[in-house]
Amino acid sequence: MTTYFVNAAPMIQQLGTEDLSTRRLIREPDAVPQHLPKFFLYTQKGPETPNLVSGAEAVMMYGDKTFDPLSPYYNHATAFAKLCIDNANSIMVQRVKPAADSETATFVLWLDTLQCDIMQYERNDDGTYALNEEGNTVVIADSETYGYKIRWSVTEAVGDVTHSKDGTLTGARTVGPDGVALGTPVLSPTSTKYPLMVFTVSSFGEHGNSAGFRMWAPENSTYLNMPHDMMEKQKAYPYFLNVIKRPDAISSPKIVPTILGDQELMVTLKPGTVDPDTAAQLYMGDIFLDSYQNLSDPIYPKTYGDFGSITINEEHIQTVVDMLYVAEKAYYDNNPAEINMSDMDFDDATTSHLYNFVSGRSSTSVPYFTLSIEGGAGSIYLNRSSNIYALGGADGTMSDALFATLVDAKMDEYLDPMSIVQEDAINVESIIYDSGFPIYTKKKLANIIALRKDTFVVLSTHESTDLAPISATDEHSTAVALRAYLQMFPESEYFGTPVMRGMIIGRSGKLLNNPYKKRLPLTAEFLIKACRYMGAGTGIWNTIYSFDGAPYHVVENMYDISITWVPASVRNVNWSVGLNWVQAYDRRQFFFPAYKTIYPDDTSVLNSFFTAMAICQINKVTSAAWREFSGVEGLTRGQLADRINAFISERTKANKFDNRYHIVPAAYFTDADIARGYSVTVPVKIYANNMMTVMTSYVQAYRMEDYVAAQ
Repeated sequence: MTTYFVNAAPMIQQLGTEDLSTRRLIREPDAVPQHLPKFFLYTQKGPETPNLVSGAEAVMMYGDKTFDPLSPYYNHATAFAKLCIDNANSIMVQRVKPAADSETATFVLWLDTLQCDIMQYERNDDGTYALNEEGNTVVIADSETYGYKIRWSVTEAVGDVTHSKDGTLTGARTVGPDGVALGTPVLSPTSTKYPLMVFTVSSFGEHGNSAGFRMWAPENSTYLNMPHDMMEKQKAYPYFLNVIKRPDAISSPKIVPTILGDQELMVTLKPGTVDPDTAAQLYMGDIFLDSYQNLSDPIYPKTYGDFGSITINEEHIQTVVDMLYVAEKAYYDNNPAEINMSDMDFDDATTSHLYNFVSGRSSTSVPYFTLSIEGGAGSIYLNRSSNIYALGGADGTMSDALFATLVDAKMDEYLDPMSIVQEDAINVESIIYDSGFPIYTKKKLANIIALRKDTFVVLSTHESTDLAPISATDEHSTAVALRAYLQMFPESEYFGTPVMRGMIIGRSGKLLNNPYKKRLPLTAEFLIKACRYMGAGTGIWNTIYSFDGAPYHVVENMYDISITWVPASVRNVNWSVGLNWVQAYDRRQFFFPAYKTIYPDDTSVLNSFFTAMAICQINKVTSAAWREFSGVEGLTRGQLADRINAFISERTKANKFDNRYHIVPAAYFTDADIARGYSVTVPVKIYANNMMTVMTSYVQAYRMEDYVAAQ
């Protein structure tokens, strides 16, 4: 509205309200722990893309059997993942797939149709079937009517499931479409079987065979709130459906609610249908999947539905409802006094999608005159108690050897600069653990640090196939091989800094009070300590569980340690190749004397695991700072540098790292930055203490009078 004044005539011009209460939103950073391990797992179900999950989310997404030690999915990597979950540390999980014989469950809903005679039955005044004294329907002699037999069936989606094919229904015709008897009975042609819908479970595996579906047509006699207004305006018959799930093949199913909590979903099979009262979409192809999943709205947790895709063959459905409707409409036209067409939902302005071919009745519960729904071998009925389950799902053959091969392939992606794993805004893992992989896979795990500067790798000398502990000599040899591979990934070619974000831990043992009874590397003990100390979702290290000294550097969670005595000369050798070990703390306990990275210079702070992890986090923060300020152009160089420094400082406060470090960002513009006009240089200084590992001690002897005299 434009204000204007003509003269001083008395009046008021009301301009409305100006909103001065709004504030610029401050986006809170995601609750991601600094210690965020990534695990590749065999799982019962779930997507094959990486996901950040906590305990409840892990079970919901990947299935409770995944974390059952007695299930086929459970192996050494699962044991490690569960240790994280047990210690309240979120994890990144990526499901791996046995490619050879794993399958995704599917089903196709077929409708077999046949032109043939349809017998008529005695009816009540309202059009419903009349029953005799025994409660049975009564056939009217010589009452054949032109119409259709149909039969519903379900198969696995194998081969061509897009085109119709020959069916198996048989019959004869003695009456033409006009209701006039044919001179000679005609054998019906081969029936036609149409694939109307194809459902695919959201992830591969045997679990998919327990995902199911129900579909039924409501009627006035069974459904009190029949949406006649919608039918009148949209010219489409409504159907209801459930998604169901059973624990196993011999258990009863339970209804899976929609993401809004509804037990059932109303749909139509006519494209473009909307609810006239709410303007909500009703076409099944538009709403079915999203009613049971949330993969797009970041405000709410990611939820995968039991079904991942559905194909509705609209052309086939249109063909079927058209021919069935035409036959029924012809009967009414030939028998106008027999029943009111409005009772059958038909009128001159209707469309064929008001024809209910699911149960063969009108919305007023009147059976159609020209339709017979057939049973027989392999047939199903679509009603509220008929359960249709997906078929053909298979986990594939799972073994530790194959598992290692699958992990190898995934880790090769970390060497590919074009791979999505380089996107650290999505793939937020910070560390990966060797849970007992064979030597070639151990090396592949090191690929995580090749191109990304925000990740760390912890390798072990133990392999899950080792039935007995390996010798100290074999441990040393393994460490030498792993160190040689890690050296392929220097920290900075630009600054000449050798590899730093990796470590090797020796020894193996068994977990205390844990159902997993096989030997595991002592990386499991280290993992638990790191989870407790730096695994909080707040991103703050927990002072209470600091483990770079007593009491938490003592081994608390494992027993039957493989090697417990390390002579001084052997310590020197192991230290030189980057091998960490445990040794006796007292007569009953063992401890880690240090947590050395693979960095070769003992005078540097970079040989500390804690400092290396802090540097990983700083690199994550600087990436976040780039995402925050990329594209900014309304600031001077000084203002931009100040804001970048403030952003980084806020996310690297001393309390984030248990007050171990002093971290100072110092964004500035080099001459080259100024000349380019689009770049900024951001060094971040970290001041850290050296790790104390060596103590020199001696005893001085005095006479007692010297002590007295000194007082």
